[in-house]
Amino acid sequence: MTTASICDVKALISNGKNDLNLVDLPEPVCGPDDLIIKPQAIGICGTDLEIIHNKMDPAYIRYPATIGHEWTGRVIEIGSNVKGINMGQRVVVEGLIPCNNCHECAAGATNRCLTYDEIGFTRPGAGSEKVLIPARMAHLIDESVSLESAQLAEPTSVVTNAYMKANLKPGKKILIVGDGTIGLIAATLAKTFKPKFVHMLGLKPGQAEMAKRAGVDQFMTDWGAEKYDFIFEAAGSITRIEESLSHMERGGTLLLLGYPGAGVKAAFEVGHIVNGDFNIIGAFASTHSSWVKTVSMLNSGELDLTYLVTHRYKLDDYQKAIETLAGNESPRGKVAIVLD
Repeated sequence: MTTASICDVKALISNGKNDLNLVDLPEPVCGPDDLIIKPQAIGICGTDLEIIHNKMDPAYIRYPATIGHEWTGRVIEIGSNVKGINMGQRVVVEGLIPCNNCHECAAGATNRCLTYDEIGFTRPGAGSEKVLIPARMAHLIDESVSLESAQLAEPTSVVTNAYMKANLKPGKKILIVGDGTIGLIAATLAKTFKPKFVHMLGLKPGQAEMAKRAGVDQFMTDWGAEKYDFIFEAAGSITRIEESLSHMERGGTLLLLGYPGAGVKAAFEVGHIVNGDFNIIGAFASTHSSWVKTVSMLNSGELDLTYLVTHRYKLDDYQKAIETLAGNESPRGKVAIVLD
């Protein structure tokens, strides 16, 4: 194992008290099965705001929390047992660390692991100059992949997992509900299924430009007369979820990925679901399989998400990044902190 001198590293820490501070922490120590990664770019999202403002379910967060679960970086230290990874290589990292022992993991449903840990939530995230990770969670990313696309591997793997569950076929009329990062990625990936068209139902008229970059054929802020074969709900809006069934073709599928919050309930007419022969699918997080597929698409050049990162800040300017994320500016894509 290579060694490094013990010194402080800067990290973005929140105690869940409407706070986020850049503080000095002891340098991580690399174990035999670990890697230490120097982050190059970190995407921040609404979930990070929930961490800062203590709006997360306490079961899924551990304070003080180092934020950052959407990221890419380079290997700077390698554990003695680690094979197949070299110093300086670029990686993206699965955030959800499964036990690999429970029955869910055995079935390949690592997103449903009974005792998982998670980078940026229950263990330190990538909002730091150095990040300690289990080597088994790293995926090599090609030098040809843009920094912007690489840092979006995590949310893309979540969307990929949802599509893998839905088993979407070509020629479908698709609607994406939500004009944020997940919705835009969902629209871009929808095009790979050769749909009849992709529409987006958003909140902000200013996001029409981002939707166009994502490959959306029509952007709207209210329902039209069209009915859809497949609706991908990425906003977590109960109103939109309840309305969706009235805008689906018989036999259509409603895929729920947006999270409206713990305890929130939707009202459905059960007879309408039965008579419509509808499919309603929930999708949670990502799996190892969805990561493998995502990284393959990025490395092959099939998927390019460079367009999605619209705001970039240095680590010292993290407060400006948070203000931009919390603001109403549009068009706006992903807000990133760039360390490289």
